[in-house]
Amino acid sequence: MMRKFSQICTPFVFAGLLFLGATPAAVGCGFHNLEMQLESMYPGSLTVAVALHRAGENGVINAAALEAPSKGTALYADSVERLRAFRKALAASPAAAELPASFSLGYVESHLWSRYSLSDGEVRVDIHTDGPAKGEAVVLTGEPVLMEVLAGRLSVDRALADGMIVIDGNESGKAAIRQALKAMFMSDKISSL
Repeated sequence: MMRKFSQICTPFVFAGLLFLGATPAAVGCGFHNLEMQLESMYPGSLTVAVALHRAGENGVINAAALEAPSKGTALYADSVERLRAFRKALAASPAAAELPASFSLGYVESHLWSRYSLSDGEVRVDIHTDGPAKGEAVVLTGEPVLMEVLAGRLSVDRALADGMIVIDGNESGKAAIRQALKAMFMSDKISSL
């Protein structure tokens, strides 16, 4: 029996996309880049992207929100406000004082990077950075995950366990960020943001 061309080529196309996605590269964010980019923005981002897709299919996060970066600057302004709300929630976390001096948060669907830093007891955010500095801790996630966590509908524990949030860096930095995120989620202040 003759197999269809698509049945034969699909595994090869998929393997090629995985190969391209496994190569780390410094690329612009999806909000300001007109070209579709298949390569990975940071080691592990492809794994997070797969977890986001799975969570969208299962209704854990809003699957349509994963397509948002291709839809324009109005949504970029919304993303900026969400990243600022995350800063506010993080600053209110009882564990904020234990955060590393800085860490970068990257949205894998848009390649948008933001840097959160702790200075004089205050959490600051710089949005639309070039990515993590050498040796800096990294949080990889998707905007729909952050939306659900900020709304109190998705626990940080579940997002971590399902791979929707991945934290990279040295062990003390990873532990401090994980603790601050969990404490932020447990705080009553998150629902008022």
